[in-house]
Amino acid sequence: MHSAPLAGVDANLLVAVDALLAEEHVGRAAKRVGLSASAMSHALARARDLVGDPLLVRIGRNMVPTPRARAMAPVLRDGLARAAAALASPVPFDPRLEKRALRIAATDYALLTIGPHLAGKLADLAPDVDVVIHPFAGSFSELSSGDVDLAVAVHGTPRGIHSRAFLTEPFVCVLRRGHPALGKKLTVKRFAELGHVLISPRGRVRGAVDGALAERGLKRRVAFVSPTFLAAAQVVAASDLVLTCAARVARQWAPRWGLVVVPPPLPIAPFQLGMFWHERQERDPFLAWTRDLLVAMGAAESGPRAVATNTRRRATT
Repeated sequence: MHSAPLAGVDANLLVAVDALLAEEHVGRAAKRVGLSASAMSHALARARDLVGDPLLVRIGRNMVPTPRARAMAPVLRDGLARAAAALASPVPFDPRLEKRALRIAATDYALLTIGPHLAGKLADLAPDVDVVIHPFAGSFSELSSGDVDLAVAVHGTPRGIHSRAFLTEPFVCVLRRGHPALGKKLTVKRFAELGHVLISPRGRVRGAVDGALAERGLKRRVAFVSPTFLAAAQVVAASDLVLTCAARVARQWAPRWGLVVVPPPLPIAPFQLGMFWHERQERDPFLAWTRDLLVAMGAAESGPRAVATNTRRRATT
């Protein structure tokens, strides 16, 4: 197997050769790179052995580059400049200079909750960044493959994926205006006896409400399962069913369909919205900035609890 052309080559020798080809003089080249004339003469001898060409030949009092040296000079100079740029400290990050797509896999709830706020923030702070939303399929394969930069869903700690909670969300109940149950106190028993709508992106028919009712020896009937909040809210608006869902989207959309938002008649633990990313995105300056932006947005919405951490809760209710 042939070795790579640069294997074993001293980078300092390449710098010395570049100076020699630019100055065409051993003394001036030595001063250019901070070497003694003797060290530069030694470097020229090593370069001649490496390349198999004299590179510089003496004609009278001058040193003249050979045809091989003339061909090498611009390529070598460009290569050293590229290497220097690659090793230089990165320029300070400025989101206003970013021109790229931000690809996010998001659940329906996550999109409704953060989508408008994120779009507004990016328009102000990173105006040339476009947002592309992918449906969150319940796995993190798109992060591993690099098809998306970030996933936003109910917080958890999947193996091999970075995660961070950034928004805490309580539950509320939603009924149509004029619903018979609104005429008197909504007790736990009456609540369990109602027909329920369940938001379940993957079609599961049991959620957090079922667990809370089971602790009291009660069950409910889930009469309609929807993968999205908007469809579920429209079903509630057209029926006597009740929906238990995330408070933010309920209060945002209830007025549009004549819905009434009430607290659940029994305690239901809130859940956390989290962001997920692969190791390959860990050090991307723009994506790190975006994650901090989401945390700041969540803190503004939820207070300090938004960044408290790694508890997996069920998103279905």
